[in-house]
Amino acid sequence: MRGKGNKQRGQVLLMATLLSIPLFGMLGLVTDLGYMHYVKMTAQSAAEAAAQSAMVSFHKTNGGASYTCGATVVCASSETACPTNITTPADPIQDGCLYAQAHGFSSTGSVTYQTGLNSAPPTASGIGSAPYWVVYRTYQRVPQLFSAVLGNFSGLVVGRSTAAVVGATDCIYALDPNMAGAISVGGTAALTSSCGVLVDSNNACALSTNGSATITAPEYDVVGNVCTHAPLAPSANTGIAPASDPLAGLPVPATPTYECDFKNYDAKSGNITLQPGTYCGGISVENATVTFSAGTYILAGGGLSTQSANSVISGTNVFFYNTFGQTDKGNQAYGAININANSTVSLTAPATGAYAGILFFDDRSAPTGNPDNYGGGSTAVYQGVIYNPKNGVVMYGNSSTDTQYTMVVADYVTLQGTTAFNNNYTSLPGGVSPLQQVALVE
Repeated sequence: MRGKGNKQRGQVLLMATLLSIPLFGMLGLVTDLGYMHYVKMTAQSAAEAAAQSAMVSFHKTNGGASYTCGATVVCASSETACPTNITTPADPIQDGCLYAQAHGFSSTGSVTYQTGLNSAPPTASGIGSAPYWVVYRTYQRVPQLFSAVLGNFSGLVVGRSTAAVVGATDCIYALDPNMAGAISVGGTAALTSSCGVLVDSNNACALSTNGSATITAPEYDVVGNVCTHAPLAPSANTGIAPASDPLAGLPVPATPTYECDFKNYDAKSGNITLQPGTYCGGISVENATVTFSAGTYILAGGGLSTQSANSVISGTNVFFYNTFGQTDKGNQAYGAININANSTVSLTAPATGAYAGILFFDDRSAPTGNPDNYGGGSTAVYQGVIYNPKNGVVMYGNSSTDTQYTMVVADYVTLQGTTAFNNNYTSLPGGVSPLQQVALVE
């Protein structure tokens, strides 16, 4: 009997031993999977940090919405390994690689990137074509501990994230950080916008109306607060974080010293066609009809002005850079844009090239206290971006009928007269806004 009992106990011990192998293997697998999940979260965080930092860096150094491959626009249509041991990034993509490196992914082949121009990111669903995007992937092989008894000696963990520049939903930006009425609509004026309004001012009345003026837009993003005589619909998003200048990376079109093609140009009368070039001392239009041929106009001092209802200006695919300073004809004093409220105006920005969608660009170092005035009344067409980061923009009304899109980025924006802003960008590359914002899309 004793021998039989010992035999049974031995069989039980043998069975328990045999059963313990898969049991410990399963417990080990659970443990290893838990650790791999932790590593996966780390890899994903590194990929997201890389993608977002790269695109933020890209946005700071590249303005507008039209890009070509180059030093700051890295093109890599297939998966490419990040360089190792980066200390000073040479471009926005390496800036992202450096962030992944700071998260512990620094060995050869542990981080890769892929970029695209004017296309849809391959791994992000729900987003169409983007002017520029980047996908980062982070790889880490994790040794298995307990589950190695089942033959699982290692597991591969992958993180992946996509960031892109996409068209901004706002089209009126006031950049002043503390001004009251940084965007203001006065008197009997009415502002109707198909796109959003963004106000960087932290003032309690950062966005304001007075008299019977009204403002209508699909979105109001305000750092401070609003003071309107009637409630906004929808309600404003107040207390938001300040936004950066969406065109901060837009390069100037020429070197600081200009050679003058024309000096103190004054169109006094008649029908005149002007050619692109450098206009030192600016352009003045009196009792004349002036047609601007397609191209870039450098206003080196003096600005652009019209006189009255007898002043007519028009141009398609035109871009104006309003600057000042030293030229081959001497130093030129800064002059604002002053288009009379009663003049006839029809100006359209280029549809292609580095300044696609940009109509007026005021020098970022212009002296303050020189607001631009854009008149023309209800028939005026300003199709493009009006950009004046150091001074204000005053608009006296523009038509929505013949204008596909109008956008303003300025220190402050004042509306006097009925003004309408459309957001039809179909004529631009990719059909997207010339103002871009960074989005983490995966």
